[in-house]
Amino acid sequence: MSLITRFFVARHGETEWNQYKRLQGRLDSPLTVAGQSQARNIARQLADSRIELIVSSTLGRAVHTAKICQQELAQQWIQDEQLVERDFGDWQSSFFDDLADQVLFESVFFRVTEDSPPNGESGIDCGARIENALQRLAVTNVEKRILVVTHGDAIRCLMDRLHAQGQCDAYSQYGNGRIFYLQFCHHQQVLKLVDTE
Repeated sequence: MSLITRFFVARHGETEWNQYKRLQGRLDSPLTVAGQSQARNIARQLADSRIELIVSSTLGRAVHTAKICQQELAQQWIQDEQLVERDFGDWQSSFFDDLADQVLFESVFFRVTEDSPPNGESGIDCGARIENALQRLAVTNVEKRILVVTHGDAIRCLMDRLHAQGQCDAYSQYGNGRIFYLQFCHHQQVLKLVDTE
């Protein structure tokens, strides 16, 4: 029987900048009241999932979300800088809609390509970074059940690597507090998206 490590990959709760579709990337803004509620809801949805470890991005919004989940789930929590959001370079702090006239807007936000914002990270590189981080966590936590708190575009880029829907902007499809179920099969060395845990 193959060894499986299970991941529950969640996007952090809503932030102040999320409300206005202001691009955060490696920058940050605080969770809103709604975002804190979404964080508690992540934990409540996973209350019966036997989570054994919580791992979050090192960015404040993911850290705050993970702290709330830790309080609810009473499990060990660590941070991993490889789970941070995609670097949007010079576009960080811009309002999403104000970037619509940029030449690379469609290929950066609506597809996953080798294109990157000026001084930023490509979608392909971001997706590979997140997948590598999860595989590394799986190898050091065989057969564990891990809650991973990360970011919207990072999840979108990862989903494209897993041949799931990535051809949509993160605001539309990868909402705050949403949970995705993934499994890493150690025998096949494959990470895949599954419908439920």
